[in-house]
Amino acid sequence: MVPSLNKTEFIGRTLQSIVDQKYPNIEVIILDGGSTDGTVEIIKDYASKYSWISWESKKDKGQVDAIDKGLEKASGQILTYINADDIYQADALIKVGKYFTKNSGTLWLAGKGDIIDENGIRIANIIGKYKNHLLLLNNYSWLLTVNYLIQPSVFISKEAYQKYGPFSGTKASVMEYDLWLKLGKIAMPKILDEYLSSFRLFRGSISTANFKQLLMEDEKIAEKYTANQLILAFHYLHNIGRIVVLYLLGVL
Repeated sequence: MVPSLNKTEFIGRTLQSIVDQKYPNIEVIILDGGSTDGTVEIIKDYASKYSWISWESKKDKGQVDAIDKGLEKASGQILTYINADDIYQADALIKVGKYFTKNSGTLWLAGKGDIIDENGIRIANIIGKYKNHLLLLNNYSWLLTVNYLIQPSVFISKEAYQKYGPFSGTKASVMEYDLWLKLGKIAMPKILDEYLSSFRLFRGSISTANFKQLLMEDEKIAEKYTANQLILAFHYLHNIGRIVVLYLLGVL
């Protein structure tokens, strides 16, 4: 599922990264919030070439509304969403599909990811390596301390999404962390030690434009799932560190 709004600079790269997967049984649902910048024309072009891409463009209630509506429409057994500026890495979907096939009963699966800028250049390597290290530890206490999951590298079974979803959030952004912690209490994700996606981070993106508000929401979510003051203190310190690093990178 791909939510989009005025992403003409990036959505072609996102969709091409999906097309390049060569996955044999794929369904892509694009819900656009009424773009006026040429995004719809790019979507139309891809949809005309690939029958497994469906789309609509109309005003909606924001990103989380589009994601939940799109995933509700999905007919597949493995669900995910990717924002219209992120990309999948080569063979990511094949690797994910093989894992779910070989490991029936998997509720959700998480792989590695990296962080790129608006030009597709890898940035924040220390952050990426740190998150990927915590991913391999795969511990609920660490997940409460910091959201180390890179969202487009997370895949959920339809059964798990229907039982524990949908995603929550605000009109401006989706708070996938809430669902990660809800699922994590039931079972931590299975881990695929492969790079599956690249998360795009740049000045003006949703992730940076609302960053401080997102961190406040992030802390409230952690408080829903633990009363451990030591974990919450480390969570708060991690968030301060994230702000400092993004200032140093020049994206805030």
